[in-house]
Amino acid sequence: MSKLLFTRVPASPVSLGLVCNFLAHYPPFDGYEFGLMVKTLRYQLEQQTHLIGSVEDAIVAYVGWIVTSREIAEAWVANNGPLNPDPGGAAIAATVMATRSSSHILPLIKEAKLLNLDKSVYWKRDFIDARGAMKRAVRKRDG
Repeated sequence: MSKLLFTRVPASPVSLGLVCNFLAHYPPFDGYEFGLMVKTLRYQLEQQTHLIGSVEDAIVAYVGWIVTSREIAEAWVANNGPLNPDPGGAAIAATVMATRSSSHILPLIKEAKLLNLDKSVYWKRDFIDARGAMKRAVRKRDG
C-alpha cells in the first residue's frame, strides 16, 4: 500500500480546479451551490488554511479551515452567528473535509492539528442521511 502524503498547494486556477473536482464527488459537497463552494475553497487556498492528502499523486483527502476567534467559532457551532475570519484569532473552524477512505480521516486531522497547535478547533459534520449535524470543539487550554 502506498503512503499517504500531506501537502498544501499554492493558490492557482489549477489547484482550485483539482480541489473542486475532488470534492464534487463527495456528499454533501456534491450538492452545494457552486459559487459559494468555489469562494470557500479559493479563500482556503489563498490563506494556506488547507491540507491535501495524496497517494501516488492522486488527491484522496482534503481539509480546509478558517482562522477566527473563539467567540465567533462558538457562536457558529451553536448556530448563533456567522462564521467570519479573524486572522489573529485563537481558533480555527474546519469547514470542508472529504476523504476517499475513512482510514484517511484520523491522519488528515492529526496533520492539520500539527499546523495549528496554538489554536482551539471547532467543526460541524453534516450527514448524508436524516441525522442532524454533529458539532464539536477542542478548546486549547490557556496557560
